[in-house]
Amino acid sequence: MSRQHLLIAGGGTGGHIAPAIAVGERASDIFRVSYACTPRPVDSMMYSSVTNEVHVMNPPRIDKGMKLLLPFTALKAFCDARSLLKSIKADIVLGTGGYSSFFAVIAARSLGIPAAVFDSNALPGKSNRLASRFCKIVFTGFQEGEEGLKCNAIHTGTPVSEHLKKTDRQSARKQIGIPENLPVILFLGGSQGARAINDLALGIQGDVSVLLQSGKRDYARALKNSESANTSIIVKPFVDLAMWYSAADLAVARAGGQTIAELAAFGLPAVFIPYPYAAEDHQTANALAIVKTGGALLQVQNEAEDSSSFSSQLMQLLGDSKELEGMSRAIASIFPSDPAGRIVSNLRELLQ
Repeated sequence: MSRQHLLIAGGGTGGHIAPAIAVGERASDIFRVSYACTPRPVDSMMYSSVTNEVHVMNPPRIDKGMKLLLPFTALKAFCDARSLLKSIKADIVLGTGGYSSFFAVIAARSLGIPAAVFDSNALPGKSNRLASRFCKIVFTGFQEGEEGLKCNAIHTGTPVSEHLKKTDRQSARKQIGIPENLPVILFLGGSQGARAINDLALGIQGDVSVLLQSGKRDYARALKNSESANTSIIVKPFVDLAMWYSAADLAVARAGGQTIAELAAFGLPAVFIPYPYAAEDHQTANALAIVKTGGALLQVQNEAEDSSSFSSQLMQLLGDSKELEGMSRAIASIFPSDPAGRIVSNLRELLQ
């Protein structure tokens, strides 16, 4: 008897794609798994790591674009999604965010195929709030993440890829090629990178090693400027972060749901600098949810632009081992265990 077919639809940002892949990894022992994504470069890059079928959809953004054309492009996206579900004989659909997710979910509803959605943020995204009207279940990354949802919500936590495995700190530093006796700060701007985060990393002063994932767009500038930095710094456009998470004592990062989940999996305390223009300021909501547990600090971007003052703040924190240990324990405990397993188990129940 052939396995039932799970289509996981999510794309446009790393925060939509990473949980899709993490659930797909866990589900592949039970389901036949395929994915639906968007034509954006980040989708191509991240989905290149999977061997499953990946189907590219090109839906419109339902909150932007030419209003006169939107009804026609939306209808085409809906029809394309229906055709895809029928052609691959999908038995169940999971959306992880973005407009490919939205159209896959409403197409599933029209065909009588059960559908669910996952949202990694403390404030669910607009497309997921809309899609929840057509779902059986929404899985939430945060306990607070039920606002605006129109169906049953289950708090699972945010799944992290099983390939992100922790390594002994000293071994990780040796493999990266950084001093084993200096504190290490990891700077992350999300899957696309962030110039403001990069500039903070380049301006750090003190006896510390800096690891900077700059993003592809700002990599050449960041690399050039790193030559005159006041610290030991390694700049990469995009890396498999398992080794960097393992090596670091502290992270300075945006506050996307997936970034937070990965930091939690490694017990890595953080200073969050939310992207100030994120939709509905959801990154600040994410950061505040962690700050109240004691696992992180919150820094407003325009208040961190004084690199000297920000460096002093970080060095003071790195010098307080007791504070860092408490933050590490707190951030490591924010999610339920095995989020991917919880999601897959509930998907199986939807088909029974």
